[in-house]
Amino acid sequence: MRTKQRADNACGRRAMLAELGISDGRASGAGVSVARTSEVRVGESAEGARGPLPDGSGYACRCPECVDAQWNTRRLKYWLAARLLAYGADEAEVDRRVGDIPVDVYWRVGDREYAIEVRSGALDRGLAQRHTDRLREAGCAGVLWLCAPGYWVAHLPALGIADFAPPACDYLIDIGMLDAAHSAVALPRREPYELRNFLEGWVAGDIAWGYRDTTTGGWASVTDWEHHTRTQAGVIARQRQELVNQRTTLAVSRKTVRDKQKQIMKLTARLERSAESTQEHADALAAAQRKLADHHRLDTSLRVTIGNLHQTINHWQLITCCAMMLIVTLIAAAMVLR
Repeated sequence: MRTKQRADNACGRRAMLAELGISDGRASGAGVSVARTSEVRVGESAEGARGPLPDGSGYACRCPECVDAQWNTRRLKYWLAARLLAYGADEAEVDRRVGDIPVDVYWRVGDREYAIEVRSGALDRGLAQRHTDRLREAGCAGVLWLCAPGYWVAHLPALGIADFAPPACDYLIDIGMLDAAHSAVALPRREPYELRNFLEGWVAGDIAWGYRDTTTGGWASVTDWEHHTRTQAGVIARQRQELVNQRTTLAVSRKTVRDKQKQIMKLTARLERSAESTQEHADALAAAQRKLADHHRLDTSLRVTIGNLHQTINHWQLITCCAMMLIVTLIAAAMVLR
C-alpha cells in the first residue's frame, strides 16, 4: 500500500514537472538537471552535486523523508525562479554557474547578477561565509541564503524559512527580516514576512541586506535602512559631541593636574629646602650638645679637682696648726725649764 502511494506521489511530481517543462533527471538532455539533495555542502563540485544518480532516479536517497525534502527544495528553487521573472528579473535560472561556482538559483536584472542558495538544514557559518565571498568575487552583486532558522541567519545574508513545504507555496520568513516600525533602529520583525513580498522588493531594489551592528545584520527595506542610518548618524553625532566635551573636560583636567603638579613640585622643593635647613640646624644643635657635654665633663673634672684641693688645703691647715701648737708647746716647755 505504501509502495503504491509513493509511486503515485512520484508520478504526480513528475507530471507537475512535465507541465512546467522541467526534467526530473531521467531524461539525459531535457535541460538543466535539478537532482540535488538539500544537504549538499557548500563548495561541492557540480558533477557530484547537480547531476542525476547512475540509476536515473534523480534522488540521492530513496527514503520518504529525503525524497520529500528534495522535492520541497526543488519546488522552492523553481518557484523562486518563476517569482523573480514575474517581478521583473531579466533572467532567472535554476542550477546555474557563476564563473566556476554552482548556485541553486541565478538571476539578473540589468547588468547586476544575484545568487540564491537554498538549504533546508543548518548552515556552517564559516563555509557559507567563504562561499558568499567567492560569489561576490565572481561578480554577484548580492547573495541570499534560504535556510532553516538558526543563529547563523543573523551573521549571513540569509533568511530563515519557517516551513519548506507550505500549502500553496505561501513561504514565510521566520527570522532574518528587520524593520524600524517599533523602534528608532532596525530590529527583527515581530511577525513573519511573506517570501514573495521579499522577492518583489528585492528585485525592485526596495529591500537590501546590511549590518545592524558590528557582527550581525539582516534584510530590510531601503526606507527602514535610511531611518536606521539616520538614527545611527544622530547617535554618532551625539556621541561625537559628547566625545568633544569629554576631550575638553579632559584637557581642562590635564591643565589642572599640570598646575597641581607644578604646585606640588614647588612645595616639594620647599620641603626639601626646609629639610636641608632642618638638617643643618639639627647638626648645629648636635654640635652644641656635644660642646655642652664636653663643658659639662670639664666642669665636673674641675669641680672634682677643686674639691680635692680643698681637702688638701684643709689637711695642710690642720698639719700647720698642729705644728704651730707643737712649736708653742716646745717654746713654753723651754721657758718653763729655764
